[in-house]
Formats: sequence, structure tokens, C-alpha cells
Amino acid sequence: MPPVLSICIPTYNRAELLRSAIHSLAYQINELGDEVELVVSDNCSTDNSRDVVERVQQQCPIRYHRNAENVGAMRNILSLVREHARGEFCWVIGDDEMIRDGGVRKLLQAIKEHSDLDYFYVNYSIDGFERREDVFVTAEDFSAWTQTGNPNLEERRIDRWERLIAEDSNGLTPIYCSVFRRSVWLKGAAGLRVGDSYMESSLFSSVDETYPQSVIFAQTIVGKPAWSSGYPWIVVCGKESWVDFIPAAMLLRFHELLDVYKRSGVDHRLLDKHRRQMLVRAEPYLVDFFRGRSAPRLESFSLTRFLARHYGYFESWRAVYSALLIVWPEVEFATSPFYIAAAVARVVSRCLRLGRKARARLRRSSSFAS
Repeated sequence: MPPVLSICIPTYNRAELLRSAIHSLAYQINELGDEVELVVSDNCSTDNSRDVVERVQQQCPIRYHRNAENVGAMRNILSLVREHARGEFCWVIGDDEMIRDGGVRKLLQAIKEHSDLDYFYVNYSIDGFERREDVFVTAEDFSAWTQTGNPNLEERRIDRWERLIAEDSNGLTPIYCSVFRRSVWLKGAAGLRVGDSYMESSLFSSVDETYPQSVIFAQTIVGKPAWSSGYPWIVVCGKESWVDFIPAAMLLRFHELLDVYKRSGVDHRLLDKHRRQMLVRAEPYLVDFFRGRSAPRLESFSLTRFLARHYGYFESWRAVYSALLIVWPEVEFATSPFYIAAAVARVVSRCLRLGRKARARLRRSSSFAS
């Protein structure tokens, strides 16, 4: 009899983080017996990840698979669900996440009580990596939190899955917050465009290579009911291994994902908040772009296309305007093709400043006259 739930952990060269992750699950899985399995897919790590797993296997059954070569992060995740998980439902978590005690039991209970659902959302708390750097930690070390992925802490059933996109601070892009019916995932994954090998797989080169899980859900879950845990059972305090690709995600890929959501039938009003927030956060990456600092996967980035795509959002113009004002005083920027645009932005800034001062003086004189 296959398990109800497969908890899947893809990993690569992060043995100490993996140790905390599987320790947070060992007792919970033992308690639930054959209904839950833990599967680890090692993407050909060169550290002691295998030793870490083997030590915990003495306390808890873990199905461990090691790739013969590094197949890339996305292929490791996709093959983990497709080829190694056996459960009716899958929960893919990172090797740097931890699950609070009782989380697995609560999720299993929800799956049984809502057997008609294909999707279950698990809330998460967010903490800084500095609290665990160079030390072994457990989920109990993070019993208090100040920030959660979803501010709504009520356990509930939701009439339409896409409402969670608006609620979740990351637009449902973290893979660890999603528990899904495996058969539905496999149906959606068949249409993904990802590389067939590690050399061809280019992380963050497309929306499919950046947010494959979100693309799958957009194709298969939109309009369906879902469940939300409310309580943040997941502890997120990891170290992003993809930090070099953040500019590409901020300027390109996240917006492409919002477009995928919209084409799949998601109401644009559920997406606009995320669009505007991402445009506000674009400023530092536009500053680097104006300075000529190249970032991975941004080789083809065009400011013209960026503004044309988001012309209806004030935040996009404000981000470009603010970035130009920042780089204007820099001597090396004088040879940049954007120098004239920065000069215009500076003149506009001065005019606006003078205008505000003039209006303030007029208001003061009017108050004196009255």
C-alpha cells in the first residue's frame, strides 16, 4: 500500500542544513508509520550529505537516492516527484527548511478530511540565517516568530486556489508551502520546458526554469478549492543558493509568472499587489543595470521593453527615475548611453522640488493674508 504523503527533500552540498531538516521530521514520521515517507534526492553532493542521511536512518526510515551526476536543481526536483516519490500527495521542502512538531500530523489529518482537494497550503515563518549559521538548530529554536508568509493564521478551506496567490507574500512561489496531489502535478509537469541535461538546464533562464511548481499549479489548480493551514508549520531561515539570480527574478521572471497566472484565468486584481511590490523593489537592480554591471540571465534585458511592459504602473517609472538619480553623480556614468536620460531625470527632480517649495510658499502667504 503506497503512503498517503511523500515528503521530498532535494539537496546538494548542504549537509549541516539537511541535518536539521531531516531531524525535524524523523520523530513525526516514525509516529505516523507507513502513511508518510521521507525521500531525499542527493544531486551528487561532494560533502558528507550521505553520512548525515545514514545517521538519521538509524532513527527513521529514509528513502535515499543519489544522482550519478549533477542534473541541475530543477531536474532533481522534477525527477524526485516523478520517479522516487510514491505517495498520493507530495510535499517538496528545501534542505534548509524545518517542520515544527505536529505539522506532519496536522497535514495528514487535513488530507484525509478534505479528500476531494488537490492542493494544501502550509504557512511558514521567516527568520534570518544568522540565527543558525555554523550551529545545529532545531525547529524548537524558532518557537516564536515575527513574520509569516501568509498573515492569515486561520485554518480554513478556500473556495478558489488563486486567492492564496494574493495572500501569500511571495505569490506562492516557494515550493515548500505547497502540498499537492502527485497525479495532478505529473499532468502539469508534462508540459514544462526545461533542459534535458545539466548543461542544457539553465536556472532562471525562463519562467519554467525558475518557478516550475507555480507554472504547474497555474495549469492545473486555478478555479479549484484548496486548504490553508493558517499556523506556520514551516520554519524558513535558510541561505539562498540562487542569490546571483535575484536580479533576473525581480526584473523578469516574477513578472512572467504573473503573466502565466493571468493567462490561466487568475483575476488580475489578485496579482496587481505583487506586480507593484516587485516594481518598487526593482530600483537597486536597475541601478546596477545603469552602471553596466551584468547579472546572470539579464544579458538580453531591455529598459525599453521593461517600460513598455509596465507602462501602466507608476511604480515602474518611479523605479527607473530613482535609479537614474542615484547614478547621475558618478563620473564613470558620463559615458553611459543612459546619461542623457539621467540628466533629464535630474532636471525633472529639481523642477518638482522647486514646484513643491513654491506651493508651500503660496500656502503660507495665503494663510497670512487670511
